Amino acid sequence: MTEWVLLNVLRFHRQDPDYRALQAARVWEELPAPETSSARRIGILGLGELGAASAKALLSLGFPVMGWSRRPKAIEGVEGFHGPEGLEAMLPRTDILVCLLPLTPGTRGVINARSLALLPRGAFLINGARGGHVVQPDLLAALDSGQIAGAALDVFEPEPLPADHPFWGHPKVILTPHAASITIPRSAAPQVVENIRRSREGRSLINLVDFAAGY
Repeated sequence: MTEWVLLNVLRFHRQDPDYRALQAARVWEELPAPETSSARRIGILGLGELGAASAKALLSLGFPVMGWSRRPKAIEGVEGFHGPEGLEAMLPRTDILVCLLPLTPGTRGVINARSLALLPRGAFLINGARGGHVVQPDLLAALDSGQIAGAALDVFEPEPLPADHPFWGHPKVILTPHAASITIPRSAAPQVVENIRRSREGRSLINLVDFAAGY
């Protein structure tokens, strides 16, 4: 997931969609250089394992990173926000918004007309969490109006994405088929083995889902 987040942050930061459009039109044009990474503010929704790992990788490239979570969390170098007030404070300062939240009743539809309008005009959205976080008609309207300059989306409701959905052909949307963080058997198998061992020994298991929290 960290690699996918970095890929898309750098894609937007380095104007790759614009250059791909110029290539398709066979136009040789050098665009004005982007600002340095230190001037491109990244806001991450969700500071769990995925969000924290992505934040640390982005910090290493010089991006200022902010993070929003349900409860206060401290990650060195990351400016933290929490709760509804924190979200409204972070969004206006966010040039690229990355969603890595769990999907719960409290986070469903968190990326909607209001939250998108709070972002600076021309901001970008990256969603590698769940399709239910995004109110799709609101995002399409924000893309068409120019409020959102581009979106990299890996998750949708429903999945597979219907063939006639406007995201497929939208010039400002980069789409992948829920492939940002596919489980790799070689890295997952040791965790499965460890839990089998723990279960047989009567010990507590690792990486349990909290059904009350929803993730």
